[in-house]
Amino acid sequence: MMSEVSSLEAVHLIWLSGGGCSGCTKAMMGSSEPGIEDLILGNVPDAPRVILVHPDLAMESGDAFLANLEQAAKGRLSPFVLVLEGAIADESLAGGGCFSRLGTSADGRPVTIANWVDRLAPKAEAVIAIGSCASWGGVPAAIGNPTGARGLEDYLGRDFRSRGGSDGSADSPNSLGLPVINVPGCAPTGEGFIETLIYVFLHLARLVPLDLDEERRPRWLYNHDTYPSPPRLAYPPAVGFDTLSRPSVKCPVPLTGWSRSYGGCASVGGSCIGCTERGFADNHLALARPDAAI
Repeated sequence: MMSEVSSLEAVHLIWLSGGGCSGCTKAMMGSSEPGIEDLILGNVPDAPRVILVHPDLAMESGDAFLANLEQAAKGRLSPFVLVLEGAIADESLAGGGCFSRLGTSADGRPVTIANWVDRLAPKAEAVIAIGSCASWGGVPAAIGNPTGARGLEDYLGRDFRSRGGSDGSADSPNSLGLPVINVPGCAPTGEGFIETLIYVFLHLARLVPLDLDEERRPRWLYNHDTYPSPPRLAYPPAVGFDTLSRPSVKCPVPLTGWSRSYGGCASVGGSCIGCTERGFADNHLALARPDAAI
């Protein structure tokens, strides 16, 4: 049986930006072979053409841009995949203001990113968290932050499942409802995100399985052990580097490179800060100090 995703020519990709630096957008735009342009043009075999609804890249603005989100929230823009970049703030801590907003309601009150997630996530075929901020809370969720920032799965709940099914019911035996799919990194590689997106499309079309690990990351991307290391340390770590006392992290960059098989953090003399892992800002940044080599 084929889902409605494969029976249509196009899928909307609705992108929301929470608390973050927009680095994941830049990484996505830098992807190649294929890139986001290939999906927009419908050049990827067996994958639907993507209609990108992105707050930074859209030609529309104001009410014209928000109209797409409103249609999706009302179930009139289907199918769509929801992508969150950046952490979700606890708006109850903002006093009389707000930490994030995207539009205003009819009574003039700000509509927060959390509000949009509440409305859009249950209607989405799949929900993807791109970057460590959206996956785990990232830097905005570090100890001492005033916003109560957290990742998308923490916000929606571990038991959340997307619409996913051909009849729209997560309880249907034909349902393909998916948990939040995490693509962590600060930022992750653009190619890794595009590859995950294509696999999600093919999975929704019942063409391939979608293999996620216990952290709901694509297993084929996050299966390489990496060790947080100080700058200018040879990578892989040289003999004498105390890797045994350092927790390993899962990151594809040392194996795949940052872009087009080139570059990537410690491989070019930078620090590996364990940015793909939960709580990396609190747990791993100290290991990247220049005096932490041995």
